[in-house]
Amino acid sequence: LKVKTIEASGKMTITMMGTEGGIKIFNKRPNKMRVEVEIMGSPVVQAYDGTTVWTINPMTGSGGATVMTGPEADGLIETADMDGQLWDYKKKGHALELLGKEELDGAEAYVLKLTKKNGNVDHYFIDSKDYVIVKTKSTAMMNGMEMEVETLLSDYREEDGYLGAYSIEQKYNGQTSSSILLDEIKYDVLFEDAIFTKPSGEEEIRIF
Repeated sequence: LKVKTIEASGKMTITMMGTEGGIKIFNKRPNKMRVEVEIMGSPVVQAYDGTTVWTINPMTGSGGATVMTGPEADGLIETADMDGQLWDYKKKGHALELLGKEELDGAEAYVLKLTKKNGNVDHYFIDSKDYVIVKTKSTAMMNGMEMEVETLLSDYREEDGYLGAYSIEQKYNGQTSSSILLDEIKYDVLFEDAIFTKPSGEEEIRIF
């Protein structure tokens, strides 16, 4: 049976800002996600309820929840898919191609090219021994400039029969922008759909 919910917690370091804080991630089928991060003492929330992507970010000067659009919102929608973009890729309208093998940190990895329904291309690097994703590579527009985005996944651990990456590092044009070190990943935890729904008014955030 597929896992129905995932709850993860740990610490996030934002290199470009020179700050770190706690992070909590909630994921629930079908396609619901909520990420809570503490940045410079301020709690920030990004969430997707299956229809609307929204955020609460006091650092922008807005105390209430606002709708998110654009590449960042699209990324959250993709991440909310608990199976990932490779699973049932044909049903999702994607095309997949095996490019070969490449050495990555002293180990061989299969390189897969995923051409998504919207035309964007992602590359997945799959460990040839353990068959886990160790790296993804794509491009994204930031401030009008195209940048290469890499996500490095490591420290896979098994919990309740499921494998999860406890270390996640993101790079832009080869420079580390953020890293996440998880302390705990819990599966099939009960939580309400309401945590993914955009509040109608101002919501007091108490997350850590």
